[in-house]
Amino acid sequence: MVIAELLECIRAEGEKPPEFKEGMLAIGPEGGRFVETVVRAVKPKRGLEIGTSSGFSALCAFKGDLSGEFRLITVDFDPAKAHWARENFDRAGVGDRVEILVMDGLDAARQVQGLFDYVLLDAAKSQNLPILKELVPKLTAGAVILTDNALTHRAELEDFTRYVRNHYDLASSLVETGNGIEVTFRLASPIAP
Repeated sequence: MVIAELLECIRAEGEKPPEFKEGMLAIGPEGGRFVETVVRAVKPKRGLEIGTSSGFSALCAFKGDLSGEFRLITVDFDPAKAHWARENFDRAGVGDRVEILVMDGLDAARQVQGLFDYVLLDAAKSQNLPILKELVPKLTAGAVILTDNALTHRAELEDFTRYVRNHYDLASSLVETGNGIEVTFRLASPIAP
């Protein structure tokens, strides 16, 4: 199973392919299980992931998709990671449901078209807030946004966290699993403060 192989790579971080510019930076096993659980509960149809890495978190999302209707655009600036992720998606049998963009996450957020009901943010933490601001108008009512490293990068995500917890059209809370995941929902109708 591809997910099991990737978990072994995550555990042996030092054994990353030498062409990677940095480590795998994967969401980890607990985070992966959480992604799978959220997808099972929310049943998204169209997702966007910023930070592809090996494709692990995307494969966890596909594992949670019981309908077979989920489609995903995933973004990474590292061509080596995108290439490896493509191989992993194809081996897992979901390659035809994934579009990989090799580019900066903020540029991708500005360029993608249509509506999304699932977003995973797991790339440069300094870009999370500008990315989210670009994406809010592109989210369906009830869309879920999962932001990794909410515990391990708390200081770097302080402005992001304040924004999602105080935005009139969002509801957000920290889930202390893995590296910490901030779970944010776009409200069907804004609530009064």
